[in-house]
Amino acid sequence: MLPGGAKVARLAWPIAEERICLDADVTDGRLVPRAVVSTRNTGLAAAMAGRPLAEVPGLLRRLFPLCGMAHTVAAVTAIETALGVAPAPAQRAFRALMLLTEHANAVAWRILMDWPPLLGGSANAHAYAAFLRASAPITAGADRLLGIGGTALRGPRARFENAASSLATMLIALFSEAAAPARSFDALQAALRGGRSFPARLIAHVRADLPLRYGRHDLPMLASADADWFAARLARISGFSAAPSRDGTPAEVGPLAARRHPLVDAAVAQWGAGLATRLLAAALDAPVVAERLRGACEQLADDEQAEVDTMRRGSGAGVVETARGPLAYRVEVADGRVRTLRSVAPTEWNFHPDGPFRAALAAAPAVADPRAAARLLAASFDPCVPFEIADPNGRRAPQKDLAHA
Repeated sequence: MLPGGAKVARLAWPIAEERICLDADVTDGRLVPRAVVSTRNTGLAAAMAGRPLAEVPGLLRRLFPLCGMAHTVAAVTAIETALGVAPAPAQRAFRALMLLTEHANAVAWRILMDWPPLLGGSANAHAYAAFLRASAPITAGADRLLGIGGTALRGPRARFENAASSLATMLIALFSEAAAPARSFDALQAALRGGRSFPARLIAHVRADLPLRYGRHDLPMLASADADWFAARLARISGFSAAPSRDGTPAEVGPLAARRHPLVDAAVAQWGAGLATRLLAAALDAPVVAERLRGACEQLADDEQAEVDTMRRGSGAGVVETARGPLAYRVEVADGRVRTLRSVAPTEWNFHPDGPFRAALAAAPAVADPRAAARLLAASFDPCVPFEIADPNGRRAPQKDLAHA
């Protein structure tokens, strides 16, 4: 229930109630998938239809607490395109800073909260809370600042610069082995040997205990695509939001597909595009985002909100890069309201019923503990809801088999 008593159609709240469930059989050291079932929300389009445009940014921020900035910026960009509004460079720079801050927190969540339980440790909520505190000078008032047509930007840039610098320093500390400017993949491998950071220890565990080819699949990679590409498919392909594909073929998105760090290519060449490389690509987001944050405030400037005629009729799309991959929205607007809204998120790519997670699991060799290996594999694809494995009778696994990535 939203303020004022309005219901959100079919949207579960909180989002943590959603999950992805793997139904599989254990056969000769392999977890053979029968189905990958997602209970993620499918009611966003119905919930937004007919809403006043001004309500959309704040509503999305509340519906998606972990990635609300990305959803808001993608949707606002789509609405502005539909209305013929071009945000000023200062507005675009501010939104980019907000997205980078959310990306930084997603990397921190991944390394501090999701990954430690995979090796029997505990999530480090205290350290993650420090990231949120460091982000606060940037994220405070996000509901007000991420409006259609931008907002009135005021205030000293130094506050944002200091926050961005603090976040960059904290990110580097999460994966210290990758802190030095990368000269070669061999140098990184040498730093990983005996490394003390959690990414280094997790990657060492995977490389020591699982076959190098574990986690590979033969589906394509999708680094991203422009807004027009997503708009055409969201408009014309029934079910694209829930089960997206690239020209009919499911594809992988995320750090491995995006190759955000230059050494990911070398890792693929030497290790192959398997579980260890996918985890390394995700961990290397820490230095990548740190570097981007250090230059993110250069284009910030005082600015005024653009005049917007919300009564215009039109359609538009927006796509943003997130920690997990591209997030896209397409909207049709008229008379100040949303006529239709459709979106597609990274989890729907990677956990497509016939997508890369299932394909990698189906191709996986026999291992000593196939259920534990499958949990590692799911975490490497970074779902934004809990992942669980059904027991042989089709029931949900007990709590110890849950991994929230």
